[in-house]
Parts: sequence; C-alpha cells; structure tokens
Amino acid sequence: MMNNNFWQKKALLLLTCLLIIIRMSAQDTYKTMWKKTDDLVKKNGLPQSALALVEKIYQKAKKEKDDAQVIKALIYKVSLTDQLNEDVASANILQIKKEIRTAGPAPAAILHSLLADKYRSYYIRNRYKLYNRTQTATASPGSLDTWTIADFQKKMASEYQQSLVPERLLQQTSLKPYDAIITNGNTPNLRPTLFDLLANRALDHFRNEERDVSKAAYAFEIDDPAYFAPATSFAARHITSSDTLSLHHKAMLIYQKLLILHAKDSKPDALIDADISRLQLVRQFGVMENKDSLYEKALQNLVTRYGMIPAATQASYLLAQLHAEKAGQYKPLTDSSNRYEYNEAVRICEQVVSQAAASEGKSNCAVLLNDIRRKTMNLQTETVNIPGKPFRTLVQYRNFTTLFLRVLLLPEGIKEATNNEEAYWKAMLALKPVRSWSQPLPPTNDHQTHHAEISVDALPVGAYVLLAGISEDFTAEKNVLAAQSFYVSNISYLKNGTDYFVLHRETGHPLKNAAVQVWKTGYDNSQRRNTLTRSEKIQTDSNGFFRLAKTLNQHAFRFEINYKNDRLFLDDNQYSVYDYRAAADKEAMTAEAYERLQSRAFYFTDRAIYRP
Repeated sequence: MMNNNFWQKKALLLLTCLLIIIRMSAQDTYKTMWKKTDDLVKKNGLPQSALALVEKIYQKAKKEKDDAQVIKALIYKVSLTDQLNEDVASANILQIKKEIRTAGPAPAAILHSLLADKYRSYYIRNRYKLYNRTQTATASPGSLDTWTIADFQKKMASEYQQSLVPERLLQQTSLKPYDAIITNGNTPNLRPTLFDLLANRALDHFRNEERDVSKAAYAFEIDDPAYFAPATSFAARHITSSDTLSLHHKAMLIYQKLLILHAKDSKPDALIDADISRLQLVRQFGVMENKDSLYEKALQNLVTRYGMIPAATQASYLLAQLHAEKAGQYKPLTDSSNRYEYNEAVRICEQVVSQAAASEGKSNCAVLLNDIRRKTMNLQTETVNIPGKPFRTLVQYRNFTTLFLRVLLLPEGIKEATNNEEAYWKAMLALKPVRSWSQPLPPTNDHQTHHAEISVDALPVGAYVLLAGISEDFTAEKNVLAAQSFYVSNISYLKNGTDYFVLHRETGHPLKNAAVQVWKTGYDNSQRRNTLTRSEKIQTDSNGFFRLAKTLNQHAFRFEINYKNDRLFLDDNQYSVYDYRAAADKEAMTAEAYERLQSRAFYFTDRAIYRP
C-alpha cells in the first residue's frame, strides 16, 4: 500500500500543473484582449476607442495581481492619452506615482524607471523653452511648467536611481514574470536579472553628454587612466565626487555594481557586455592623455582573456574599428604612419567572422569588412580640353588595380532627356564608344584611397563623356562605374557682369564674328525634366566682345558658341543681374575711355586639375 507521502506529492504536482494551465489560459486571454486593442487603434486611427478596453485589462490585472499586465495597461493608458492631448504629461506622471504607492518593490522599481522616462521625454520635447527659465521660489512639484533644467535633471536622476532599489532583490529577480512588458532581443543572457535591465535603462540616460548640467568648480571628470583598468580593479576602485549632479559619476557607480554582480558568473556574457560599455563611455568622455592607446590596451586585454566567445567578439570588433579610425588619418603626402591600419582591422574581423556562432561582434565585423573592401572610384578632368592634343585625367581609386575606360560622344540633349540617375546610366551604357582601352593602376595593398593621373589621347571638337568601370563588360550589376563629361574646343570666354569676350582657348586671341546663341533654362514640371528655350542670337565684334540684353535680367541661361568648325555648348548655367546704372555709364563713355577704365591683366599659372 502506498504511503501518504506519495499521494501528497502527487496532489502537489497536480495542483502545480493546474496552476500552470490556469496561468497559461489567463495569459492567452490577455493576448486576445491586447490584440483586440491593437486592432481598434489600427482600424480607427484614434485612441479613444481603445481606452475603454485598456481600462478593462487594467482592472482585470489588478484583480488577479498580475504585475506585468498592470504595468503594461498603465503604459498603454499613458501612451493613448498622450496621443489625445499633449498637455496631459502632469496627469500621466501623477497616475504613475499613484501606482508606485501601491506596487510591490520590484514593480515599483520598474515604474520608477518608466516615470524617469516620462520626465525625460517631456524635458526633451520642451528643452527649448527651458533655457531661459530661471529658478523661482514658486516652482511647484506638481507643475512641470515652473521647472527649470536643474529641476528636471535632479528629478530624472533621482527616479532612475530609485529604479535600482532594493538592489539585492532586483539582482535576484528574473525577467520571466515580466515578459509581457519586455521586448526580448537575441541575447537575453546579457540582461539576466531585473537589475540588469533597469541599470542599463538608467545608463542610457547617465551616458549622455552633460551639456545641460550646471558645472560646478568641483565638477566630476573622467581623468584617471585607472578608469580603463580591468573589470576587477575598476570595480574595487573608490569613486567619490562632491558633484552631485554629474551623470557620468552616477554611470561609473552603476558600472561598478554590474561588474561586481557578474564577477563570478559561470557565463561571462553580462560581465563582458557591461565592461565594454564602460570602456566606450570612458573613451568618449575621458580627458586623460593617450586615452585612445589606453582604450586599445583595455580592449586587447578583453580579447586576450575571453578569446572568440560570442559575447567577447564585440571587443574584437571595437579593436578593429579603432584600427580603421587610425587608417582614416592616413595622409599620403605628410603622414604615412597609419597607411596599413586597415590591414590590421581586416585581420581581426576575418578571425571574428570565421566563427560559427552568431554574435553582435560578428555582424558588426561583417559590415566593417564590406566597408573597408568596398571598391570606389572618381574621375576629374578639365571641363574643356584642346582639340588634337592628349590631356590628363585624375583617377581616385580604392581596392582595384585595373581600370577600363570608354570615350563616348555625347548626343545632343541627352542630359535633358534623362530625368533620373538610373535613366542616365542606362543611356550612357547604351552608347557606342569612340574609343576603349584598359589602364593598369599601381597596386597599393592597403585598402586606402589613392590617386593617379592617366593620359587620354587627342580628340576632335565635340562633347564627350569619359566612362570608367572595374569590369570590362561595363554592366551596371556588380560593377563600379564613374562618368566624367568634358568638351573639346578652342573656344573660351571671359565674363565681367553682362559683358563677355570670346577668345581662342590656347592663344587668347579674340574670336571675331563668333555666333553666340543664348538659351534660357527652365524645368518642365509635367515632364519632370530640364528644358531649353531659344533666346537672343548675338555676334561678337572684332574684339570678340558681346553684351547681354536687358531681357535676360535675373534669368538662368546657357551659351552655344560657334566659330568656324568649332562649337562650345557648356551645360553649366549662367546667371545675370542687369545693372542699369552701370549700363547707362557705359553708354555715355567713348569706346576708348571704357577700354581704358575696364582693362585688367590676368595671370594663369596652372590648370585647375590637382597634380601631386
């Protein structure tokens, strides 16, 4: 015969199972009610229709003493009333305070964190009003309209600090009972307790730049290299300050508590996460000398100690990112000390992405590798080049060593006809090249951007595009393309107000009887493209001179200049504001007097293109 002990255990087991079933059934009921609430808001677009249902959920949760659902319902109520009326911030704050008075220790801690968020969001929305607000004796604790920046800073800090009390209880409280109000990420082991969750919410505030906090003469500063010390040493450090408003001092104390809490964890994930966050804050706001080298050493210590476990790969990523930052300081003509830093970043990231387990560090390293290895190119050519003479183009390139080039004769009006970038590239790639060739570039093996000048053979008069790609087939897919438009012409012109002189580009001699067609530029909204409208036609005199008419005042326009077999039609717009007084003075002068008054000397020492 079975003893009474057996039946007692069996009855207890059955009761436990029954309670679990009832609990699951209750949670399913809440899920149904919340879905109905969300559907009401989505369908009607107004929160009034959902408030009544939220109130039912709230009352049900209060009756069943389901803390998570009570808090969730309160969050919903506050959010919905905020949407109805922006002036209910004080009322919503009072509502949260009222709930805190009847809540247990752990729910109260969560509510203090939510209350701090409410103060913070109000403060951010109304910050511009607070800058000129001075402290008065009539400031009311319940009236946010009378608070100063200092009042908000004190209150936010106080609420976040209260959200971490009672500390021991929160450190022993699992997040499982609060699943209803927690958005679970893919690394729940980084926030194993309620204290971890609330501490990191508080740190989101305390990590901010302290520009709105009044600075005392004894302001707290992160000024000691010991702030970069290993976790154990840092956690044992006695950090004191008379600066009671310092956000960063409060952040340092919270980091210490997190590191002490997780110092003996069997899995060091939460410890590593808090330690990395601490090091980043110290680097960002530290004022000590050589803080970057101290930061690098601290990260390297983490990597050495924990290797490639998933939680530690973020330290490897940050180390690689630091090397990438150094590589960005490379200056080929003045400082080449950081030239190969990208290679070290690649080495570190390749080691991380080779790991089988997914991690934040692995994802970040994959992004960084793509960025470092990305092929880029840019072309720079003189806008107008001399017919029958070769000219140079400056190539800016990264991560490739062979360039494929095409010279395309640019059809009339193609730029106006292509109203978006995709259409432009499609049109360019469809053109038959005048000339094609490949150009080897000096290998660099450093992932840096480099420059090289290449020669383009002589061309006859015309408008052209120099098209470059890293693939010989010039397809748009998986290719890097660059295009540089340019002109080949002996025509040039100088401008002085509304006066122009058309000259030979190489000799500087005036071009007599050059035909100048003026085109007004505009935009056709119906066709969504640029337009050209023919305007006046002018002929230059023996000095290559012409003057624009008053009718072009405040118009954008372009010149089409023809001289013998040469033609120049630049696509850059000209602008003119007609000076009627100056025009009258010119007309009153003799030609000789005007020339004597307006004559200028110009010295051209080099072309516009950069040459190393």
